[in-house]
Amino acid sequence: MFDTGKFVSVGDTNLFVSEAGNPKGRVIVLLHGGLQSRLDFIPLAKHLSEDYRLIAIDTRGHGRSGIGTAPLTYRQLQDDFTVVLTTMGLQKSGIIGHSDGGIVALRLAASRAVQPEFVIAVGAHWVLPENDPTRQIYQTITLEKWRAMLGNQISIYNTENPDPDFGKLFTAATQMWLGCDEDAYPGASVKNIRCPLLVVHGDDDMLVSRQQAFDLTEQVKGARLLNLPFAKHTLLEDMPESVFPFLQNFITRVTI
Repeated sequence: MFDTGKFVSVGDTNLFVSEAGNPKGRVIVLLHGGLQSRLDFIPLAKHLSEDYRLIAIDTRGHGRSGIGTAPLTYRQLQDDFTVVLTTMGLQKSGIIGHSDGGIVALRLAASRAVQPEFVIAVGAHWVLPENDPTRQIYQTITLEKWRAMLGNQISIYNTENPDPDFGKLFTAATQMWLGCDEDAYPGASVKNIRCPLLVVHGDDDMLVSRQQAFDLTEQVKGARLLNLPFAKHTLLEDMPESVFPFLQNFITRVTI
């Protein structure tokens, strides 16, 4: 799944876009987390593929996508995905975004550059205040620590990427996570979101607090919150069979 696909030009680089699932189904765009790739959606995609047409995009610098020359920011990723969705005529598709992908999905919906049918944001910050404990995690994480935790993921990246330099990507990603200007987290702009929004949070998420998820839900009119006990930041990979029924219910009922 997601082995084949095509490249879409976004100006200074090309993003890899892969498709799976039911070609006649409703379209769901899958936006992965930082330092990951479209492949991390496979556990959930196996549950979605019968009913939905799935479009998985590798973020610039990740998976098979080139990193380009522009700085890695959430605004840049928003602009990249706007180009891809517009080029492919998918401006009104649903979006499931995990972590960084969820942050960009929030920015996309808030900007109204595209008009998603719905957004499901999983383990995603909408703001990251200076005193948020997650900032300390981002400030102290090192390439060596990441390699020790996720060495297999880096090996896959080295195999797939057209110009692999994980050290460069790691530095760019951590700088993006620590951003605090208008190119970073969506902040108050989430109030502009008009499409149905489901905020998904794992109660054992070490990066995104329960309060953060609750506050995001309160910011967006009509948004729903799914807080899963004993679930980690990687809940889509760890327990897709538990998450899927809730997502299916949301997609079916909220977007009719």
